This record gives sequence, structure tokens and C-alpha cells, in this order.
Amino acid sequence: MRAVAALLVAGVLLIGCGGGGDGDGGASGEQAFKQVETQVAAGAKAAAERAAPRWEPVKTLSGSGDAATTVSVDSNALQWRARWSCTRGSFQLSAKDRTFGTTRCPGRKTHTAIDTGQIGLAVHASGPWRLSIEQQVDTPLHEPPLPGMNGDTELASGPFYKIERRGDGTARLYRLPDGRLGLRFEGFKTAANPQLFVWLSSADRPRTTKQVLTAPHIQLGLLTSTLGDQNYVLPAGIGEADLHSIAIWCKPIQIAYTAASLTG
Repeated sequence: MRAVAALLVAGVLLIGCGGGGDGDGGASGEQAFKQVETQVAAGAKAAAERAAPRWEPVKTLSGSGDAATTVSVDSNALQWRARWSCTRGSFQLSAKDRTFGTTRCPGRKTHTAIDTGQIGLAVHASGPWRLSIEQQVDTPLHEPPLPGMNGDTELASGPFYKIERRGDGTARLYRLPDGRLGLRFEGFKTAANPQLFVWLSSADRPRTTKQVLTAPHIQLGLLTSTLGDQNYVLPAGIGEADLHSIAIWCKPIQIAYTAASLTG
């Protein structure tokens, strides 16, 4: 975006400098301005198609000695991280000619890197350990419906609407095969922010942050993604009669971004 802003300034200066003479400068300035407008619009569109960065699991493994594995980090990933813990002895993780660190056990450590593709990892350990690999992405999430999420088991639904920030998509409530309630967001989209939470609310159709905050509610957990399709399984004991709406709550600034009223 800094490059686009600089180009915009350059385009404006070009128009200002080409306003005299035989008129060709004005035409060139107009063309340059249109090019800048196009690039700014393209940049805005690309930004709108990006979700708030989120961590996704890639691989988890454990052992009690040396081990080797290969992980596949998506080419669109912003970065990846390895998190490990051990209970006794020592632990060392390396990839090719890089050593990420040696841990004296018991202990735990995290390493991040930005390379993508197939990455070979080697563990050298003298005691029990556990290793998890995650990648950070900002692409839309497309989770398939959970088993039992279909038209026959749908209990209620409603579109997302703006409270403090724009919200698009539909919230759907289902009765899952085990009797618990399942929640699905389809075509969901709101402003990118990594600190958003899903609230289950008793409010029928909250329109303000105050109404969301003061109505009885349960915090389900972190919003998985600000863009795309996603599923949630509600805790046992939460009944359909207790759930009238869904709100997306921004914890850092204490505002409700968007909400969806659930009706049968």
C-alpha cells in the first residue's frame, strides 16, 4: 500500500506539472491518474479478499528419541512455527543446515520461519518430547459442513448485519447427531482483526454495542476466520431456547462488530 500511495502522489504531481503548453501533458496526466486509480482499486480488492492472519495446524508428532519428518507449508503462508516441549534429557530441532535451538529438558520453545514448501525436519533428543508445526495464513477459510449439518437438521438461521463494522454472510444453527448444537457461518465476512470472539446471545436482534454487552451471553471462543465458511460445536447444556442471536465481539476496543439474529 505504501508503493500505491507513492504512485498516487507521483500521478498527482504529473498532472500538476503537465497542465500547460500544447495540452499533451494534460492528457498524459489524466491517463496516469486513471492508471493509479486502477491500481488503488486493485489493491483495495486484494485487501478485501484477505482474512485476519490465523494459525492453522500442519503436523503434530511425539517421541522419545531421534526422529525425522517432512512438513508441507502452503506457498501462501505468511510464516510457520515449530513449538516443542520435552520432559527430560535434551531436545534439538534442525532443518537442512539450520539448527533452530537446543532445549535442556524439561522445557519448551518456539521457532518461526518464512520459507514454504516441503521442509525436512530432524529431531535429536534423549528423552520424551512433543512437536507441533503450524502455518499462519490470511486466505479465506472454507470448512465443509460437519456431519449432520443439512436442511433436515437446521433449526434456525439469519444474515449477519452491521453494528459497528460491516458483516456479511449467514449464521445457521443445527442439531448434530450427538444431540449438541452446531453453528455454521457461510459466506461470512467482516473487518480483519485477529482479536474477535463469537458470542452466543439471548438478545433477539441487538442493534448496538451496548445491547450486545448488556444482554445475557456466552463467549464461545475466538472467531476462526474473518473471511469464509466455518463451523463451531456448542458446549453441552446450551439449548436452542437460550440462543437468539450471534454477535462478533472485538475484545481490545470493546465493541460489537456484527451480529446475526437466529430465527426458525
